[in-house]
Amino acid sequence: MPRLRSARRAPLPTRRVPRRARPAPRLPRSVHLAGTAAAALALSVAAASCAAPGQGGSAAAADPAAELVLQPVADRGHDPFTPSTATPDGADPSPSPTAAPPGSTPPAEPSRHQSVSGGKDGLYGGVRNVASCDIDRLAGFLGRDADKQAAFAQTLRVDEGDLPGYLRELTSVLLRADTRLTGHGFAGGEASPFQSVLQAGTAVLVDDRGVPRVRCASGSPLTTPEKLSGNGRYGGTGWRGYRPSRTVVVTPADRALSELVIVDVHTDLWFERPVGGQPGEDRKLPQPPRDHFNPPAPGPGDRSESPSAEPTGSPGPTTTGPSDGPGTESGQPSTEPPLPGGVEDPDHERVSAGESGGADT
Repeated sequence: MPRLRSARRAPLPTRRVPRRARPAPRLPRSVHLAGTAAAALALSVAAASCAAPGQGGSAAAADPAAELVLQPVADRGHDPFTPSTATPDGADPSPSPTAAPPGSTPPAEPSRHQSVSGGKDGLYGGVRNVASCDIDRLAGFLGRDADKQAAFAQTLRVDEGDLPGYLRELTSVLLRADTRLTGHGFAGGEASPFQSVLQAGTAVLVDDRGVPRVRCASGSPLTTPEKLSGNGRYGGTGWRGYRPSRTVVVTPADRALSELVIVDVHTDLWFERPVGGQPGEDRKLPQPPRDHFNPPAPGPGDRSESPSAEPTGSPGPTTTGPSDGPGTESGQPSTEPPLPGGVEDPDHERVSAGESGGADT
């Protein structure tokens, strides 16, 4: 009987024992501490940049609806769109001195200010045959920065390609009353809105309904004022004579205007300026219109610092009827913040209904 051979076993695969990973070299304790400190520093810098909008950031980066920024005549403010295009020859010769902003709460509602139609005769001032803003320079500055031009056009709801023509259809004037509206800075590649009051004497461009659309000192687009939310506070720089009750909100005229009736801030004489017109096209008026705007009357403590309430040759204050002042109820005196910068008013004057003539309601 043949001998059976035993079956040969197949060799088992070789097992490879994984090598133990070498432990990472231990860094000195000082290196760990340095890394932790650097990370903490980076976090603190980032937090500070968010918490301090006034330091190189947007004026309203923290809470745009909670701050009312006071902007004096020549102050460019935070994050301007362009260099100033306000013309010195077309400027107000004597704006009120500036001071620190008041520390109390501003009115939250724009409706607490006086409402004035953009077509009201004498709402704006200027210098006859001198533009208060160089529109060509403004268009040139915006045209050299595509991002700013796009943000500017979008804010005013104008087609970007039509922007130069739109600007040249605006009219340069000077505010004759402190004016509440929404300003805009340019930050992060876009327009950053904030609530603002522009000082009387500020150079602006207005549209054919008499509404301010551009602030010349900063090249910033302007839009309708909005309600403050949260715990409102003042920002920016105030000026002597500032009172919420002497602040106006401009509403669009009922129809497109062909000219604006303006007071010469140097001579107190009256003239007509064609809407979108060029310097040299102004026409002197022999006398002021009978029903015209008078800037809200100053109080006894600051009469010398405020704009003239009545231009030369005027027949006297005229109004369209009695109206309650801001923060008033049936003509009762309003409760207002103290004067900015600790400016003293011995009588603690408050402007009530009837003291500020010429405001439309």
